[in-house]
Amino acid sequence: MATDRGLPRRSGGDTVMRLPKRLTAPGLESNAAALMASSVATGALGLVYWAVAERFFDTAEVGRASAVISTATMLASVSCLSLGGAYQRFLPVAGRSSGRLVIGGLALTSTVALLLGSLFLLVNPSNDRLFASPAEKTLFPLIVLTFAVYALTDPILTGLRLAKAVAVKNIALSVLKIVPVVALAGTGSALALSGSWAVLALGVSAAAVFYLLRVARARRDLEPQLPPTRELWAFQGVYFTMTLVVTVTPLVLPLIVVSQLGTEQNAYFNLAWTMCSAVGLLRSGVGSSFIVEASAPHADRAALFHRLIRMLGAVAAVSATGLAVGGPVVLYVVSPDYFHAAAGLVLVMAVESVVGTVVIVYFLVAQVLRRLRLMLAVQIVIVGTTLGVTTTLVPEVGLIGVAWGSLTAQVVALIIVALPLRRAVSEMARPSETATDVAPESVSVE
Repeated sequence: MATDRGLPRRSGGDTVMRLPKRLTAPGLESNAAALMASSVATGALGLVYWAVAERFFDTAEVGRASAVISTATMLASVSCLSLGGAYQRFLPVAGRSSGRLVIGGLALTSTVALLLGSLFLLVNPSNDRLFASPAEKTLFPLIVLTFAVYALTDPILTGLRLAKAVAVKNIALSVLKIVPVVALAGTGSALALSGSWAVLALGVSAAAVFYLLRVARARRDLEPQLPPTRELWAFQGVYFTMTLVVTVTPLVLPLIVVSQLGTEQNAYFNLAWTMCSAVGLLRSGVGSSFIVEASAPHADRAALFHRLIRMLGAVAAVSATGLAVGGPVVLYVVSPDYFHAAAGLVLVMAVESVVGTVVIVYFLVAQVLRRLRLMLAVQIVIVGTTLGVTTTLVPEVGLIGVAWGSLTAQVVALIIVALPLRRAVSEMARPSETATDVAPESVSVE
């Protein structure tokens, strides 16, 4: 059996038993911390950005710019086609194929972004309200393209084990984009906000692409350890479908609240749910880092899994405590009405965050082992149960019904994955000799 796949060779044929230093893993914890810091910092700086914009621009123009940016961001997210999951899972073992995969993904995403941006202009009945001038309308597809490339560079950098570069990239844009808000305040135009944001995002994205392509080229001596193309497409198809399923919940829950309880209750729900969603961002940072490290050649999956459990346990404890203690305090500070309406929701969601963390462990292990079909089925069950229970309970118990729906869904999911999780954990916990001695997995049902 070959024992040197994925290792660079010298011209004389001798095997080099160590990867180049710049390509070795900087550490699960440091990568996860970088991704979590990126999420927290960009979220906080985003609030600062809109507060400054409101100070220097007319409220109507701020509203117009925020609508353009949020619409472009949504279309850009769809344009990425959920390639981020595949990049995080397979770039660590792509070797000299890394550059080809990166360029192909960026080209595909850019093409889809231009098409979606142009299609939006053709079918949107409110273009006159959204765009104040023909120039804004013409530039919109380019803004979508820019945002799509900017978004896709995050999982590419993460897959190349450059999570700290993700934090630098995102925090840099979050700080830089505040400057034009002040400098262009005299224009009073929404284009000054959305346009300057897009131009800076383009510049930051170009720098990120240049950097990651240099790193990809440095892998030219590494032998790819990718599965067959059919399995790559199977992984991508399941992951893309799951992403579409996941987007249903945040889209539909506010509609349920508005239709059952009214717009005022939805304002209370929005603030509480935003705090609850922050838990997902923290877990995502840990999970992305784990997938990349556990997918790398010669990864010690047993040790990485134990470190994952410790990190997710800490995140779950902090998140649950933060929601249970800090959540009601934040709601009360905003307004006693917010507290009375939504405090129960965040308390139940504190429990949900703990149960959900266990389910997330299965999802992460399933991605590493490339067993996604059960994960997709469970995600469909989670969405269906959440929406079904919420629709039933909200008219009777108010906003807390949303939390009971989410908690019920996670408990059902935990019951479904309990046995597969036990088997997968046993497989992950077995110390691996070397990555090259492990037979390739296939996309399958656990």
